[in-house]
Amino acid sequence: MPPDPSPSFVIPALYQPTPALLSPHADAARAHSTTWARWTGLLDHVDRGGARVWDEARFTSMAIPLLAAYGHPDAAPRELELASDWYVWACWFDDHFTQVFKRPGARVRAKAYLHRLRRFTPPDSPRTPRPANPAERGLADLWPRTFPGSSRGWRLRFAASTQALMRGCLRELEDAGTYRVPEPIEHLGLRRTSGGAAWAADLVERVAGAELPAPVVGTRPVTVLRDTFTDAVHLLNDLYSYWREVGEESAPDNGMLVLRRFLGCGVQEAADRVNELRTSRLRQFEAAVLTELPALIEESGLGTQERGRIARYVQGLRDWQAGACAGHRRSSRYLDLGPASRAARRIELSAGQASAAPAPSDQGMRRQPL
Repeated sequence: MPPDPSPSFVIPALYQPTPALLSPHADAARAHSTTWARWTGLLDHVDRGGARVWDEARFTSMAIPLLAAYGHPDAAPRELELASDWYVWACWFDDHFTQVFKRPGARVRAKAYLHRLRRFTPPDSPRTPRPANPAERGLADLWPRTFPGSSRGWRLRFAASTQALMRGCLRELEDAGTYRVPEPIEHLGLRRTSGGAAWAADLVERVAGAELPAPVVGTRPVTVLRDTFTDAVHLLNDLYSYWREVGEESAPDNGMLVLRRFLGCGVQEAADRVNELRTSRLRQFEAAVLTELPALIEESGLGTQERGRIARYVQGLRDWQAGACAGHRRSSRYLDLGPASRAARRIELSAGQASAAPAPSDQGMRRQPL
């Protein structure tokens, strides 16, 4: 069984080398994605037991389009809408899959469901099958909008990371109930291959017009950038999602629980250690940008346009990392646990972090379009 949670913990002051900036198109993206979520049926869908996955109030409080606006402050309006819709789809898919297939005996149905979804991201065509449910309807709209202006190599990578995202949900279900908690290094490795951050890093290339040149894809410097970005995003999420996940069967996927089991420590020490690990990953990211990436660019003989794409990619990952910090503070996806839960399980911000949080009106720094 998972350990009993302590009554509260303080999220430590988060190291963030770049500020979070808000897109000037944030309001338009929110309005667009709300309409899109209604149109695809994400806000109306109920499972076989009659339970609704999301209603409009839940969707609004999660502020998913705001994450896109913080994560992509320089994106053109249509690109920001595309990113926002992808994040809405991914969050809904995660919640829906867990709600519908967590029941005993649902593994076969879950695999069939995922197998069909794979057909909705064909790398060589913008055409998709006729959708039969909200998840498919979302992909049937997203893929034709994502396909143009991208190379086949990128589409192969993004389709693969989308499928890995879905397989990660299946893995969590297969591990559910065992309470087998992996060691920290194993945990980070599993998250890199099937977590949402690697998928988001691929989407950054598309939204920022920063598709990586083929000669650098898979090289050590780029792999270091992706891995450190991915680890830092997941560790940040672990801090905010701990109380939501610690009582669920998916809890072994949370880094705080992993460290609590591994170190035999309390919840506050686990939060501090997760924060320290996140800080070290962000610093390694910046070190790779300064030391490893310039040598790679020179050795690869890249031209001016290709170098510009790499520069936009690095900035895009920085923006997304900073935006995730701002977005987590504003979203009810992890922090709004209801009055009873808040009374028993309180998450607090450190003084330094609280002072850095955006104002409730979202009128923070806004980056002008490029």
